[in-house]
Amino acid sequence: MVATTVIAASEAKAKFSELLERTRRGEGFAITLHGEEVAKLVPARRSSLEDVQKAIAAMKAKRNVLNPQGMPKLSVKELIAEGRR
Repeated sequence: MVATTVIAASEAKAKFSELLERTRRGEGFAITLHGEEVAKLVPARRSSLEDVQKAIAAMKAKRNVLNPQGMPKLSVKELIAEGRR
């Protein structure tokens, strides 16, 4: 979890380059407008290999639910005709 510093929008505007550099080093900011939090500036997170592999596995699992093995593969034209019945 990134520690968050609260900063007013006017100050964020004036110090944007500095805030980007601090964010690159891991710091986070909550930006407020008239005292109300309206945005967050947080470090970009790169996906790990494990995250990518989990996402692929989840997509494959969904694909198997939507297109079970052993079921005939229908063309788009056939699916449209099936939907009209």
